[in-house]
Amino acid sequence: MIFTPYEDEQTTINSIHKYNTYEYSLLRLTDTMIDKNNIDANMLFREQLRSAGIVDYDFLPNGGKNGVKTKAKFIHGNEVDSVILNLYRVTGKRGDPRFSIAGIKSLVRERKLNTADLLYFTVVQKNAAGQPEVIFINLTSHAPSEDVLTKVFGADQISLILSELLPKIKAIAHAGYHPNSKGPGKVCPKDIGDTLEYLLGISANNSQCADYQKQIELKTKFKDIHTLDTLFTLRPHFEETAIERLEPKDRQRVSAFTRYYGYHSERHADSQSLYITIGSKEAPQNKHGFYLDVNEEQKRVNLYGIDPHTKKNEIVAFWHFDELKNELYQKHPATLWIKAEIKMEEDLALFRYVEVELSRSPQFSTFLSLIKSGGITYDWRGYTSISGPYKGKNHGNAWRIRPQLRSQLFGEIISIPL
Repeated sequence: MIFTPYEDEQTTINSIHKYNTYEYSLLRLTDTMIDKNNIDANMLFREQLRSAGIVDYDFLPNGGKNGVKTKAKFIHGNEVDSVILNLYRVTGKRGDPRFSIAGIKSLVRERKLNTADLLYFTVVQKNAAGQPEVIFINLTSHAPSEDVLTKVFGADQISLILSELLPKIKAIAHAGYHPNSKGPGKVCPKDIGDTLEYLLGISANNSQCADYQKQIELKTKFKDIHTLDTLFTLRPHFEETAIERLEPKDRQRVSAFTRYYGYHSERHADSQSLYITIGSKEAPQNKHGFYLDVNEEQKRVNLYGIDPHTKKNEIVAFWHFDELKNELYQKHPATLWIKAEIKMEEDLALFRYVEVELSRSPQFSTFLSLIKSGGITYDWRGYTSISGPYKGKNHGNAWRIRPQLRSQLFGEIISIPL
């Protein structure tokens, strides 16, 4: 079941995400949930519990008496209560995953919980005592204060880092145009970001973490360019696919994929190219038969394609949920989306940074939803030789998002005046 927050509830969620970077799930209380104290444990909540090592529902015997009890913090307004959750499967053939909140009717009588309240559940991997812990928050009736959020989750470290970084970016913007850090010559989109990092004193690297102190990613593009925004690069797996059978060396399988599924390159002699955007089955966004499928049971995103020889539609590559989630969270704890203007002085490009927006704490469940809807896609970008040793170039196959959907993935986009 999908629980959509109202505007004020979404505002509270955005406030929480200044302090909590873990995944969350939502639950809107009904009379039946309160009366029976028998609440559905959805897939996302179960995955949070499993990842934290609290319980794996797949191995729970049926019946409430076989459940696992765990302490949880319940935040409402300025108060934090300790409550017990029972995590179990119901008796019967299906054994549906459920949980209960000890003393839920008392919490209702005390007006700490009410019918139709939206509850926010998160599972921190390590609390102050170094233990995993469930935390749930009433978003509707008793929005939490920042003091309580700081006490439970810790200080807002990103705001502290931003207070150091933003004055530097504003000074660079106020200084006007800056020469391309690589010098004269052909201008590439990445030059905008490389020049900004040079001006900020950030050393060039290929780290999978965020650019600035591993907490803030810098994403740049030309103003008035409406291309997709790159989130991160992550090569897929090829086990049990045609590519594994064709190429025994894993590190060469991306090139083998381009050679096998690509098309004759008009720009590169004796080469196969593959420059395509891949979306969901409902919105594939390419004419080559490739599409993405989110498989929650397998906990992976599958890439389907048509084998050029057998003409079968089959899985040709895939990504595990855990790896995608880790990449998203490492790369985007917070992100500054920066736009620049360009002018040329003979063959030297100069950039002026004119717009900055801030996003924080992406949510992996939304990432998957946007893949399903076609809002997040995967770009394959490269070419390689038709035969013999692989000779060509991979431009960095990347997961990308439509700019207008960034607010969905991150919950809130804040414009920062320069």
